[in-house]
Amino acid sequence: MAFKSGKEYKVAIIGGGASGLIAFYELLSGKDALKNNEVVLLQRNDRVGKKILATGNGQCNLSNANVSEKNYHGDVELVKGFLQNFDRINITEYLKNIGIYTESDETGRIYPVSRQASAFLDQVRSIITAIGPDIITDFKVDKISYNGGIFFIGCGKNTVKAKNIVFACGGKAGDSFGTDGTAYSLLEPFGHKKGELYPSIVKIKTEREKIRGLKNLKERATVSVVDKNQVLAEFTGDVLFTDYGVSGNAVYSASAYIGDKNPDLKIKFLPDMTDSEIEDILNARKGFPFIKECGAFVGLINKKIGQAIEKTARSGGVKDLVFAARNFVLKTEGTAGFSQAQTTKGGFSKGIDPLTYESENRKGLYIVGEALDVDGDCGGYNLTFAFVTGIAAARAIKSKK
Repeated sequence: MAFKSGKEYKVAIIGGGASGLIAFYELLSGKDALKNNEVVLLQRNDRVGKKILATGNGQCNLSNANVSEKNYHGDVELVKGFLQNFDRINITEYLKNIGIYTESDETGRIYPVSRQASAFLDQVRSIITAIGPDIITDFKVDKISYNGGIFFIGCGKNTVKAKNIVFACGGKAGDSFGTDGTAYSLLEPFGHKKGELYPSIVKIKTEREKIRGLKNLKERATVSVVDKNQVLAEFTGDVLFTDYGVSGNAVYSASAYIGDKNPDLKIKFLPDMTDSEIEDILNARKGFPFIKECGAFVGLINKKIGQAIEKTARSGGVKDLVFAARNFVLKTEGTAGFSQAQTTKGGFSKGIDPLTYESENRKGLYIVGEALDVDGDCGGYNLTFAFVTGIAAARAIKSKK
């Protein structure tokens, strides 16, 4: 649209990611919908929704059929409020109503039927452009002030005015998409300060010697995060070895617990078998010629990974081999950082209504999505949080007299 500095809106949405886009749609549709000249979407990039392209390895993991409290971390009250809203909002039905059909895999991950993030984004862009003409790109907000019941949103010499703001600027993860963490400071004039920030859903760096030669090899395993003999979290899924550490969906979920502690990762291979079942197999295979040539775990675990496990065993005895396979410990050395992370751990928490996401410090200011101190496990949980918070905030605004 042709930008007109100083124009006043009922609602300005700052940020064109998942939460901002769905808030924009919700405000302009359904019950108590606002007029399309009453809402503006401000986006710092040249196009909206770019970060969505990276979700689910390009397949767009939208949600999960198994959403529960255990999948979310951060501010307890915000998590509880989100789950209440989630029970009221059926995300798959909501998306279906705007022409986006979904399917789930065997683990509960929900994707668009096309399994193509770019196609999903094309649909969303088409819909929001049709219902709301006021979408301003290349508008990097550098200041927000408030006076006389109106928010003043600045970008250089340009200003947009609004009675309400939906702050959907994201966190610090994925700076190539414009989420570099600088937006948090915009809310400091309203008494909102972020907590400590850490990259989450990101590759983990580890000691190298134990995994030398395993690059690009993958196994299903249970990954435990252990700090001073205390298990902080445990996830089962894929573990992909890299030249500097580990990746894969189990590792991505575990990464939320790394922070600045550098705990150990304990990898438990063959997670669907008991110790005694593995012992029986190894005992029954004693003496087979391929064992001497390829290793005790050949045929059960990738040959090279099995050989790496054997190197950590105290002896070649069956019990020691099983113990090594169930306790493959790697010392962590941090993560691949915010630039490669998919979401942010930490953010705003205090002074925010956990159901409407309205600031208790400044009425009319709503904070949604990744900017909040809630992060989810790998598997569509973070997009679910973004969608639900965006919809809930938009509905709260529409319900105002």
